[in-house]
Amino acid sequence: MKYGKLIAAGGGIAALAVVSFTLMNRNDSTVSADNPQEVPEKSIFSRLAAPFREEMVAVPAGTRLPIRLEHAISTRRNSSGDSFTATLDKPLTIDGKLLAPAGSKVTGLLTDVTDAGRVQGRASLTMVVRKITVEGEDYDLTTQPLTFVARSTKKKDAAVIGGGAAVGAAIGAIAGGGKGAAIGAGVGGGSGTGYVLATKGEPVAYGPEARFTFTLSDPAELPVYKKSG
Repeated sequence: MKYGKLIAAGGGIAALAVVSFTLMNRNDSTVSADNPQEVPEKSIFSRLAAPFREEMVAVPAGTRLPIRLEHAISTRRNSSGDSFTATLDKPLTIDGKLLAPAGSKVTGLLTDVTDAGRVQGRASLTMVVRKITVEGEDYDLTTQPLTFVARSTKKKDAAVIGGGAAVGAAIGAIAGGGKGAAIGAGVGGGSGTGYVLATKGEPVAYGPEARFTFTLSDPAELPVYKKSG
């Protein structure tokens, strides 16, 4: 029991010695004109970690990002809210510093997908880029949207309707002349119109390797690519 008390007392004395040493060597926290506070020296851990800190570079708004699709997208197969993946088509450099090499993964979003309606309405697709992945790390991006609209099919539809009417007139003429020709024209026209009603317009579709160029709408911040040297 006596030995235990002695050990405890010895531990207490050692602790008091450590506290006293710390108080004697701490910097004066009072700042005055006569006694200005000195900037404490950086710890050995901060000095060792400094070379390993990432150098971040500001990517200004207006920077262009050329990308290349990895998979096909289409207004017939995709919906609003679907994501798409692509690769950076050219290296991203700012002030001569490489931030992302060509081939870096890019992820985007289809914000508005409208399929073509029957008889009227054209398909449209709007897309934006949301992030880029460099050395396993994701970095958020905000880009201006790109919108694509399918070509008009009005001339094609008119040709289908007109063609149906002409075929109907020929059938009516063969059946028996004047009145038959008029009936035939009506039937043929109806068939042509029915074909257009049952057929959707042209989709907006792009296959793998399709290239697009997005523009940053907000500035971003990326580290210098470590493997660039």
